[in-house]
Amino acid sequence: MAILGLVVPPAAWISAAAIVLVTLVNGPKSGLITTALSLLGAALFAFLIFSAPEVAVIFVLIAWLPAWLIASILRQTVSLAFSLQVLTLMSLLAVVMLYVLYPNMGELWREPLDIMVKQLAEQSTDFTLAELKQTEDWIIAFLPGLFASSIMFGTMLSLFLGRWWQAVFYNPGGFGKEFRSLNLGKVSALCAMALMLIAAIVDTVFALAMVTVVFVLYGIQALSLLHAAINIRQVNAAWLFLIYLIMFFVPHVLLLLMLAGFADPWLDLRQRIGQVADKT
Repeated sequence: MAILGLVVPPAAWISAAAIVLVTLVNGPKSGLITTALSLLGAALFAFLIFSAPEVAVIFVLIAWLPAWLIASILRQTVSLAFSLQVLTLMSLLAVVMLYVLYPNMGELWREPLDIMVKQLAEQSTDFTLAELKQTEDWIIAFLPGLFASSIMFGTMLSLFLGRWWQAVFYNPGGFGKEFRSLNLGKVSALCAMALMLIAAIVDTVFALAMVTVVFVLYGIQALSLLHAAINIRQVNAAWLFLIYLIMFFVPHVLLLLMLAGFADPWLDLRQRIGQVADKT
């Protein structure tokens, strides 16, 4: 299954989730052995198909290894919140390293973006080529941060999927309870808000890249609160689907939920929602 991730992007999350499952059930050593064996198979596959076995190594570094590491931490601590906080710190460090070691990483996408910008300039009457070029430069500068936060998000999805598989086999319903009770705590919220305040003051692409990582974390916290509220109120699951649909078309709804996520450590919103539900 792990080899599928090389050719089918969604399979990357699934293949990493398989490594997460092995790690959670059998321990970090078994997970690492599975990763190593998958690397050998993926390297052979990449050599036969792409004549580039190094593709497999890159894939392991950005998809499987982070998933294995966070799964190992989750197995040892049995704390989803702590595991996600560690992943966030790793992602923030990755952003720093990318901007320090590979500041021109985004230039790899300069050529295809140039083509898109020229096409947009020819078709648009609202924006000039110079304005679009300025936007292109900003996007290229932001790409290292986007890359790090994307890897973080993919690792989270793999962790959740692997944890859910574990619950299906060994503790039915356990992952749902664990996810709905996710609480990142006051210290995490204060650190996140401090980082956002600093980013607002300095107003640089690097600072925004750091904040994007924090947004990924608190986006998950927001979804946890949403699922908890739906569960506590015992309303039809169709409401959950509807809210997800609204968030897809109106992302600002997720930002409002994220504000609730920041406030939750002090307000204990789940308990308050439960009290309202009991009264009704």
